[in-house]
Amino acid sequence: MGEQTRRRSGAESSRKALSLLLAFDAQHHTRGATELAAALGMPISSVYRYLSVLRETGMVEEAGQGEYRLSWVFVRLADAARAAGDTLESIARPVLAEVAEAGGETTLLIKRMGWNAVCVDRVDSSHPVRLQFDPGQPMSLHRGSAARVLLASMPADDRRRYLASVPDLPEHVREQIETHVESVEGVGWAESFGEVDEGIWGASAAIRDRGRVIAALGVAGPLYRLQQDDRARIIQLVTGGAKRISDLLANGGAKKP
Repeated sequence: MGEQTRRRSGAESSRKALSLLLAFDAQHHTRGATELAAALGMPISSVYRYLSVLRETGMVEEAGQGEYRLSWVFVRLADAARAAGDTLESIARPVLAEVAEAGGETTLLIKRMGWNAVCVDRVDSSHPVRLQFDPGQPMSLHRGSAARVLLASMPADDRRRYLASVPDLPEHVREQIETHVESVEGVGWAESFGEVDEGIWGASAAIRDRGRVIAALGVAGPLYRLQQDDRARIIQLVTGGAKRISDLLANGGAKKP
């Protein structure tokens, strides 16, 4: 096996181990190996192998016969993340709240973490709506407006590698996504119709720090109450809100006088 092949194999194994960790959340805090294998599309033997390594490093622990949970190591990691003082969330939060109030729909702050789009903050609208973008929930990078904005920010070779890794994605669909993403890269925003949740419309715009896309500001709501004029107004709110956050980041978080 050549050195390059070994590096690819090692990187793929690392991604799978991390995907296993990301399969745990508040709703799925305790999971069995069989359940993990089904959720991640992995052979059960691979799941046991990764669980063994994660147990040895103290990242997961047994929670009864055949079930596992994240260890308290992640409490320390969460404290470290908070202590790092990530300014994006604190700067973006007031803008998210203002966009949610003005637009009347749920507003989201989405980051790219590896080959996943992850919601890091969310301000719900006054209307009940169920979305898959719960805080901390990893989602694919090719479905939904925020995901497309983040996918568009990646180098072209990385985008192609990501799309090639998506199982059961037909070639013509992959080409359509690549074409769409190229246009999103140029305009800096995207909209989607029912790509993540059926009947849900979404619009997202790129948040930049020193010219680099670091996140996306998105709004999502049921299509039945969002006519064309409503959608156009929300797109303006989203693109304006993303620019305001970008400007605040450029000025160290201080609002302009």
